[in-house]
Amino acid sequence: MSKSLLTRAGYERLRQELRQLRQVVRPQTLSEVMEAAQEGRLEKNTEYLEARARQLQVENRIAQLQQVLANSEVLVGSNLTPNRVVFDSQVRVRNLFTGQVLSYQLVGEEEADARNGRLSITAPVGQALLGRAVGDQIRIQTPGGLRVYQILEIRMSSS
Repeated sequence: MSKSLLTRAGYERLRQELRQLRQVVRPQTLSEVMEAAQEGRLEKNTEYLEARARQLQVENRIAQLQQVLANSEVLVGSNLTPNRVVFDSQVRVRNLFTGQVLSYQLVGEEEADARNGRLSITAPVGQALLGRAVGDQIRIQTPGGLRVYQILEIRMSSS
């Protein structure tokens, strides 16, 4: 299995989620299962079945987070040069068709959230930005059509 790349902030967010699931959510769902089990026949007890389904979701997420954290590498942006787009860069680009200025942070797949400006380095736009410098233009064919961006600024993330 290949390593997942994470920013320090992303690693800490996942670690905090795992801690919350283990210390708060898991005991709470176990308690719900035990309470529902006291209601009688389990195969017809919808409260019990729903509590068990929630418990399974929690256990699956815990296992997923443990695997991601165990198989991740934290890259610290301040150790990297900001004259080119690299992992954990904050990049401002201008859409040359619309004039809209957008800001992105390049992160690993586990942290990606395009709506909040965090692009995976494996996503098409992320891949196109990697290694580029201020002033470079990139052309990306997306399902929504061709996009052309010009890189306006590159700085290292403060995460």
